[in-house]
Amino acid sequence: MKRRWTYPKHGPGRPPIRPTIRALVLRLAAENPGWGYRRITGQIAGLGRKVSPATVWAILQRAGVDPAPRRSGPTWAQFLKAQASGILACDFFSVETVMLARLYYFAVVEHATRRVHVLGVTAHPTAGWVAQQARNLILALGDRTGDFRFPIRDRDSKFTAVFDALSAKLV
Repeated sequence: MKRRWTYPKHGPGRPPIRPTIRALVLRLAAENPGWGYRRITGQIAGLGRKVSPATVWAILQRAGVDPAPRRSGPTWAQFLKAQASGILACDFFSVETVMLARLYYFAVVEHATRRVHVLGVTAHPTAGWVAQQARNLILALGDRTGDFRFPIRDRDSKFTAVFDALSAKLV
């Protein structure tokens, strides 16, 4: 008789979740109602067990528990709407000219009014140039500088300590 190669018989799909893991997930969710599925995943990982966030999500969904409970407090959109009058965001954008030269524009946006201030244009922005543009903005805003509490910028190297000190005057 000829021998045939056969694969081991396994059921389709992933293996089932261990009942101990399922019980642990449900216990953590019940004892800590403010935790979401990712926090529960992290706590289980801290105990030395590896469970994916998708698995924790599925366990909570099947048990009728909200995997991502609402937190007390405002949502991000509500926070931004409430604080929009105090947000001033600045950044660079670039434009290619007809002669293929790149120009950098330094712009500031008032979130409450959506007013855009283009502070300056240069081919070679430096930290000193950016600081001078911030000084010009403070002069242009005049007595409205106290209205802004949250100056937002990225981590560009042109935003130095001098710029930070000037933006602190806005706050």
